[in-house]
Formats: sequence, structure tokens, C-alpha cells
Amino acid sequence: MQLTKILCAGLLSVVAGTGFACDMPPLVAIPAKDKIGDKAEQLGAEVKAYYDGMTAYTTCVQAELAAAGQNAQPIVKAVLAQRNNAAVAEFTAVKKLYDANVAAPPAPPPADGGGKRGRNR
Repeated sequence: MQLTKILCAGLLSVVAGTGFACDMPPLVAIPAKDKIGDKAEQLGAEVKAYYDGMTAYTTCVQAELAAAGQNAQPIVKAVLAQRNNAAVAEFTAVKKLYDANVAAPPAPPPADGGGKRGRNR
């Protein structure tokens, strides 16, 4: 029983140790569409910083997964893969919410005034 506890503690410390080497960026709070006001530009910068942080985080997790090698314990591989997949899913949800709540400005009208091109008949 004591040996089992020691082995489990050792395994958990290995798994936890690999997780703390990569820093996940803080989550960006996207307000409701009617609460954004003039904060759209600031939110865009925050989402960009979040994206850059998530890219660095997933790159770090994938590097740790590669460094673990083929002989790594299956639990280590599973935890690292789960962290990578959870980070990708989180960013996808943030981007979807950002796209839905922070509308892009309308495109400017065409330079020719929107007239038809081609031959006149």
C-alpha cells in the first residue's frame, strides 16, 4: 500500500511538473454585444495578445510532448495532449464569441461608386 502511494505521488509529480513549465495566458473577457461601446479596439488588442499567448502555450506543450519521447508513460502523453486540445478549444470559443460580439466595421463602398463594370449597351 505504501509503495503504491509513493509510485502514484511520483507519477503525479512528473505529470504536474510538465504542466507548470508552460504558462497558459489569462482568459479574455468578451462582454455582451451591447456592452462593448468604444472598447472594440482594446478588445481586439487583448484577443491578439491572448492568441499570441495561446500559440506560445500550445507550442510549449507540444515541445514537452515531443521531449517526453516514445517511451513516456501513457498518462503523461494523455495529459499533455489533453492540455493542448483544451487550449485549442478554449481559444476557438473565445474567437467565436469575439467574432459574434465585436462586429467588424462595414466595408467601405467600392471606389467606382458601386456601378456596374463592363460594356454599356
